[in-house]
Amino acid sequence: MKTPYILATCLLACTLSAQAAPQTGTQTGTRADSQSDTLTSAQQQISATDNSGRNSQHKVEKLDDQTQLLLNEYRQLRAETEQLALYNRQMAAIVYNQDKELESLARQITEIERTERGILPLMSRMLDSLEQFVALDTPFLPQERGARIALLKDLLTRADVTVSEKFRRVLEAYQVEVDYGRNIEAYRGQMDNISYDFLRVGRLALYRISNDGQRAWLWHKGQGNWLALDDSYMRDLRKALKVAQQIAAPELMVLPLPTQASLESVTTTSNNQAEAQ
Repeated sequence: MKTPYILATCLLACTLSAQAAPQTGTQTGTRADSQSDTLTSAQQQISATDNSGRNSQHKVEKLDDQTQLLLNEYRQLRAETEQLALYNRQMAAIVYNQDKELESLARQITEIERTERGILPLMSRMLDSLEQFVALDTPFLPQERGARIALLKDLLTRADVTVSEKFRRVLEAYQVEVDYGRNIEAYRGQMDNISYDFLRVGRLALYRISNDGQRAWLWHKGQGNWLALDDSYMRDLRKALKVAQQIAAPELMVLPLPTQASLESVTTTSNNQAEAQ
């Protein structure tokens, strides 16, 4: 009876052994699966870490670019601020100088107004003096000189002409009168509806010559009339007339002047001519 029991025991052991073998394989497979899952999880973590690192690096690079942009913008704004500060200082200096210039112009305008109030009466008195001077002067170019003074008097009353222009024209008229005493001039004019050639030598002498060149007269300011000249002066007077007309070269000539000696000589000559007649 022991043999069957032993066999049964063996069979039981074999059966248990057979049952135990599959359980051990299952445990081994489970362990391998567990290790594979762990590896996969580690790889996923590494991959996640890499992705996180790349994202962080991208963020760092993006922040660096933004920082560079902000830095460049800051530098540009700072440079513009410095330029604006320099511009403001320059403009402040310009505005200060302009304010000073405006103050100077205001003072000048005030002075000009005072000057105008004084210069207009002055010009009127100057013209009156010039008119009196022409009336008392040697009677050459009477129409021209009288017309100049009349034009200036009308000019003083015009509102469309500046004070400076009026004053310039008055001074110009004075300059013309001054120049009369520095040159010689020949012109044709009329007296008592008779045409004559007139020769002016500065303001020293004024001669009236007939158109045929045969007779001549000298204006004597002291007597206020014309004195007939001797025929001996006619040659030099005709030459002087050509020189004044710029058709002959200047040369030395002897001409009578309205002095006391000349007056006596001319008077004697006139008397002799009258006695001879």
